[in-house]
Amino acid sequence: FIQYSEPHSSSKFLRCEVFNADLAAKRYVKYWDKRVEHFGPEKAFMKISLSDANAGDEETMDLGVISLLGKQDDQGRSILIFDPSKYDKSKYTTSSMIRTFWYVVHSALEVEETQKHGMIVLGDPNRAKLSQFDREVSKGIIGSISGALPVRVSAIHIVHPPTFFKIVFAFMKLVMPKRLLKRIYVHSGDDQNVLAKFEAKFGLTKDKLPTTIGGSLVLDHHSWIKMRRDSGL
Repeated sequence: FIQYSEPHSSSKFLRCEVFNADLAAKRYVKYWDKRVEHFGPEKAFMKISLSDANAGDEETMDLGVISLLGKQDDQGRSILIFDPSKYDKSKYTTSSMIRTFWYVVHSALEVEETQKHGMIVLGDPNRAKLSQFDREVSKGIIGSISGALPVRVSAIHIVHPPTFFKIVFAFMKLVMPKRLLKRIYVHSGDDQNVLAKFEAKFGLTKDKLPTTIGGSLVLDHHSWIKMRRDSGL
């Protein structure tokens, strides 16, 4: 029994591919292949929401590994934050973490400007340990944003990377398309210099960046989840 219903879904794929119908159609096909792969045939056609396709992913969602900042940049691009220090392998499966990523991206795509201009990924691995790095989740996420999910990744910012990041980056080079690799920016140094670079080069001011990297935006992931659950999202 198919429960899936998502209005205006085709427009998201067209906007993502700048109205190239052929590329949008290819992305749409790959999207559904990946959706069935990660959600399974029993949930793939349900609405992506906390009470439908993502029911059962609550513990993974609550970890806060993947979340949205509360503001967009000046072009309307949503900012997704990825904090691998919150990985706890006893509390999630590979599939549930990838489904959580899909949920957060779909939440970002509720903003029409994000559909038009894309999304920014902000990696905050400073407090993470090498043992927390999850190759299978990383492969699943990269596979989802590489021609499947209807969103353009405008930039991937890695802030204050730990010394083992070179190991992670070597793996990313093997599985990530070159066009995405070219959009990775690594930021090191003190917070003041990092914030100055974000503003001067990327137009991201302190009020649009989280406190964990020196910004002023307080991330309250659990309140965001509660608000969406209470709203039936």
